[in-house]
Amino acid sequence: MTYEAKLTVKFDSKFTHSPYSSHETDTLPEEHYTFEVPVDDLTSTQVFALFKKVMLTMGYCEKSIASGVMSTVFNPDGDENLMRKMCEEYDLTMNEDVAKKVQEEVKKQLEIEKELAQVKKGPMGTVLEDTPGTPGSYRKLYQENLDLKAKLSRLENPDSPSYTDEEIDAMCSEDEQANKLYEV
Repeated sequence: MTYEAKLTVKFDSKFTHSPYSSHETDTLPEEHYTFEVPVDDLTSTQVFALFKKVMLTMGYCEKSIASGVMSTVFNPDGDENLMRKMCEEYDLTMNEDVAKKVQEEVKKQLEIEKELAQVKKGPMGTVLEDTPGTPGSYRKLYQENLDLKAKLSRLENPDSPSYTDEEIDAMCSEDEQANKLYEV
């Protein structure tokens, strides 16, 4: 026994030109599109890809299409468990969880700063001099601290088009360490 199925989507449009306007001459008077695909083994991703093509043909922009798809999952009446699964799968953070993530990053940063303070002290609580060229746990912890500050800064300013001071410090520190490795 064989199974055959196909999905057909038709899009027809008609445009009537205004006799008083000259800028409408680049629009076609009629358009007819037919999309036909076999759906024997079509996945849901492929179905959405088909409808994306149909919507692009209808004149929707990619952002509007993506917004519509996201609203099918992330709408106020949707299943919160499904939303959380999708967030986990695509590495997204729900607005309600941002404050919690920032607090976790702050706690990590404070723990690292405590460890750094302990590393800088000698055996009797005396403060050791920094020796920047010495490899070891101090440099590793210092770099982790800078990286966490950069991540925290990016979490606090996710829409920032430019790098924050913390991100620049982290990148500069990595470059300085790399340069010291290659110095003669």
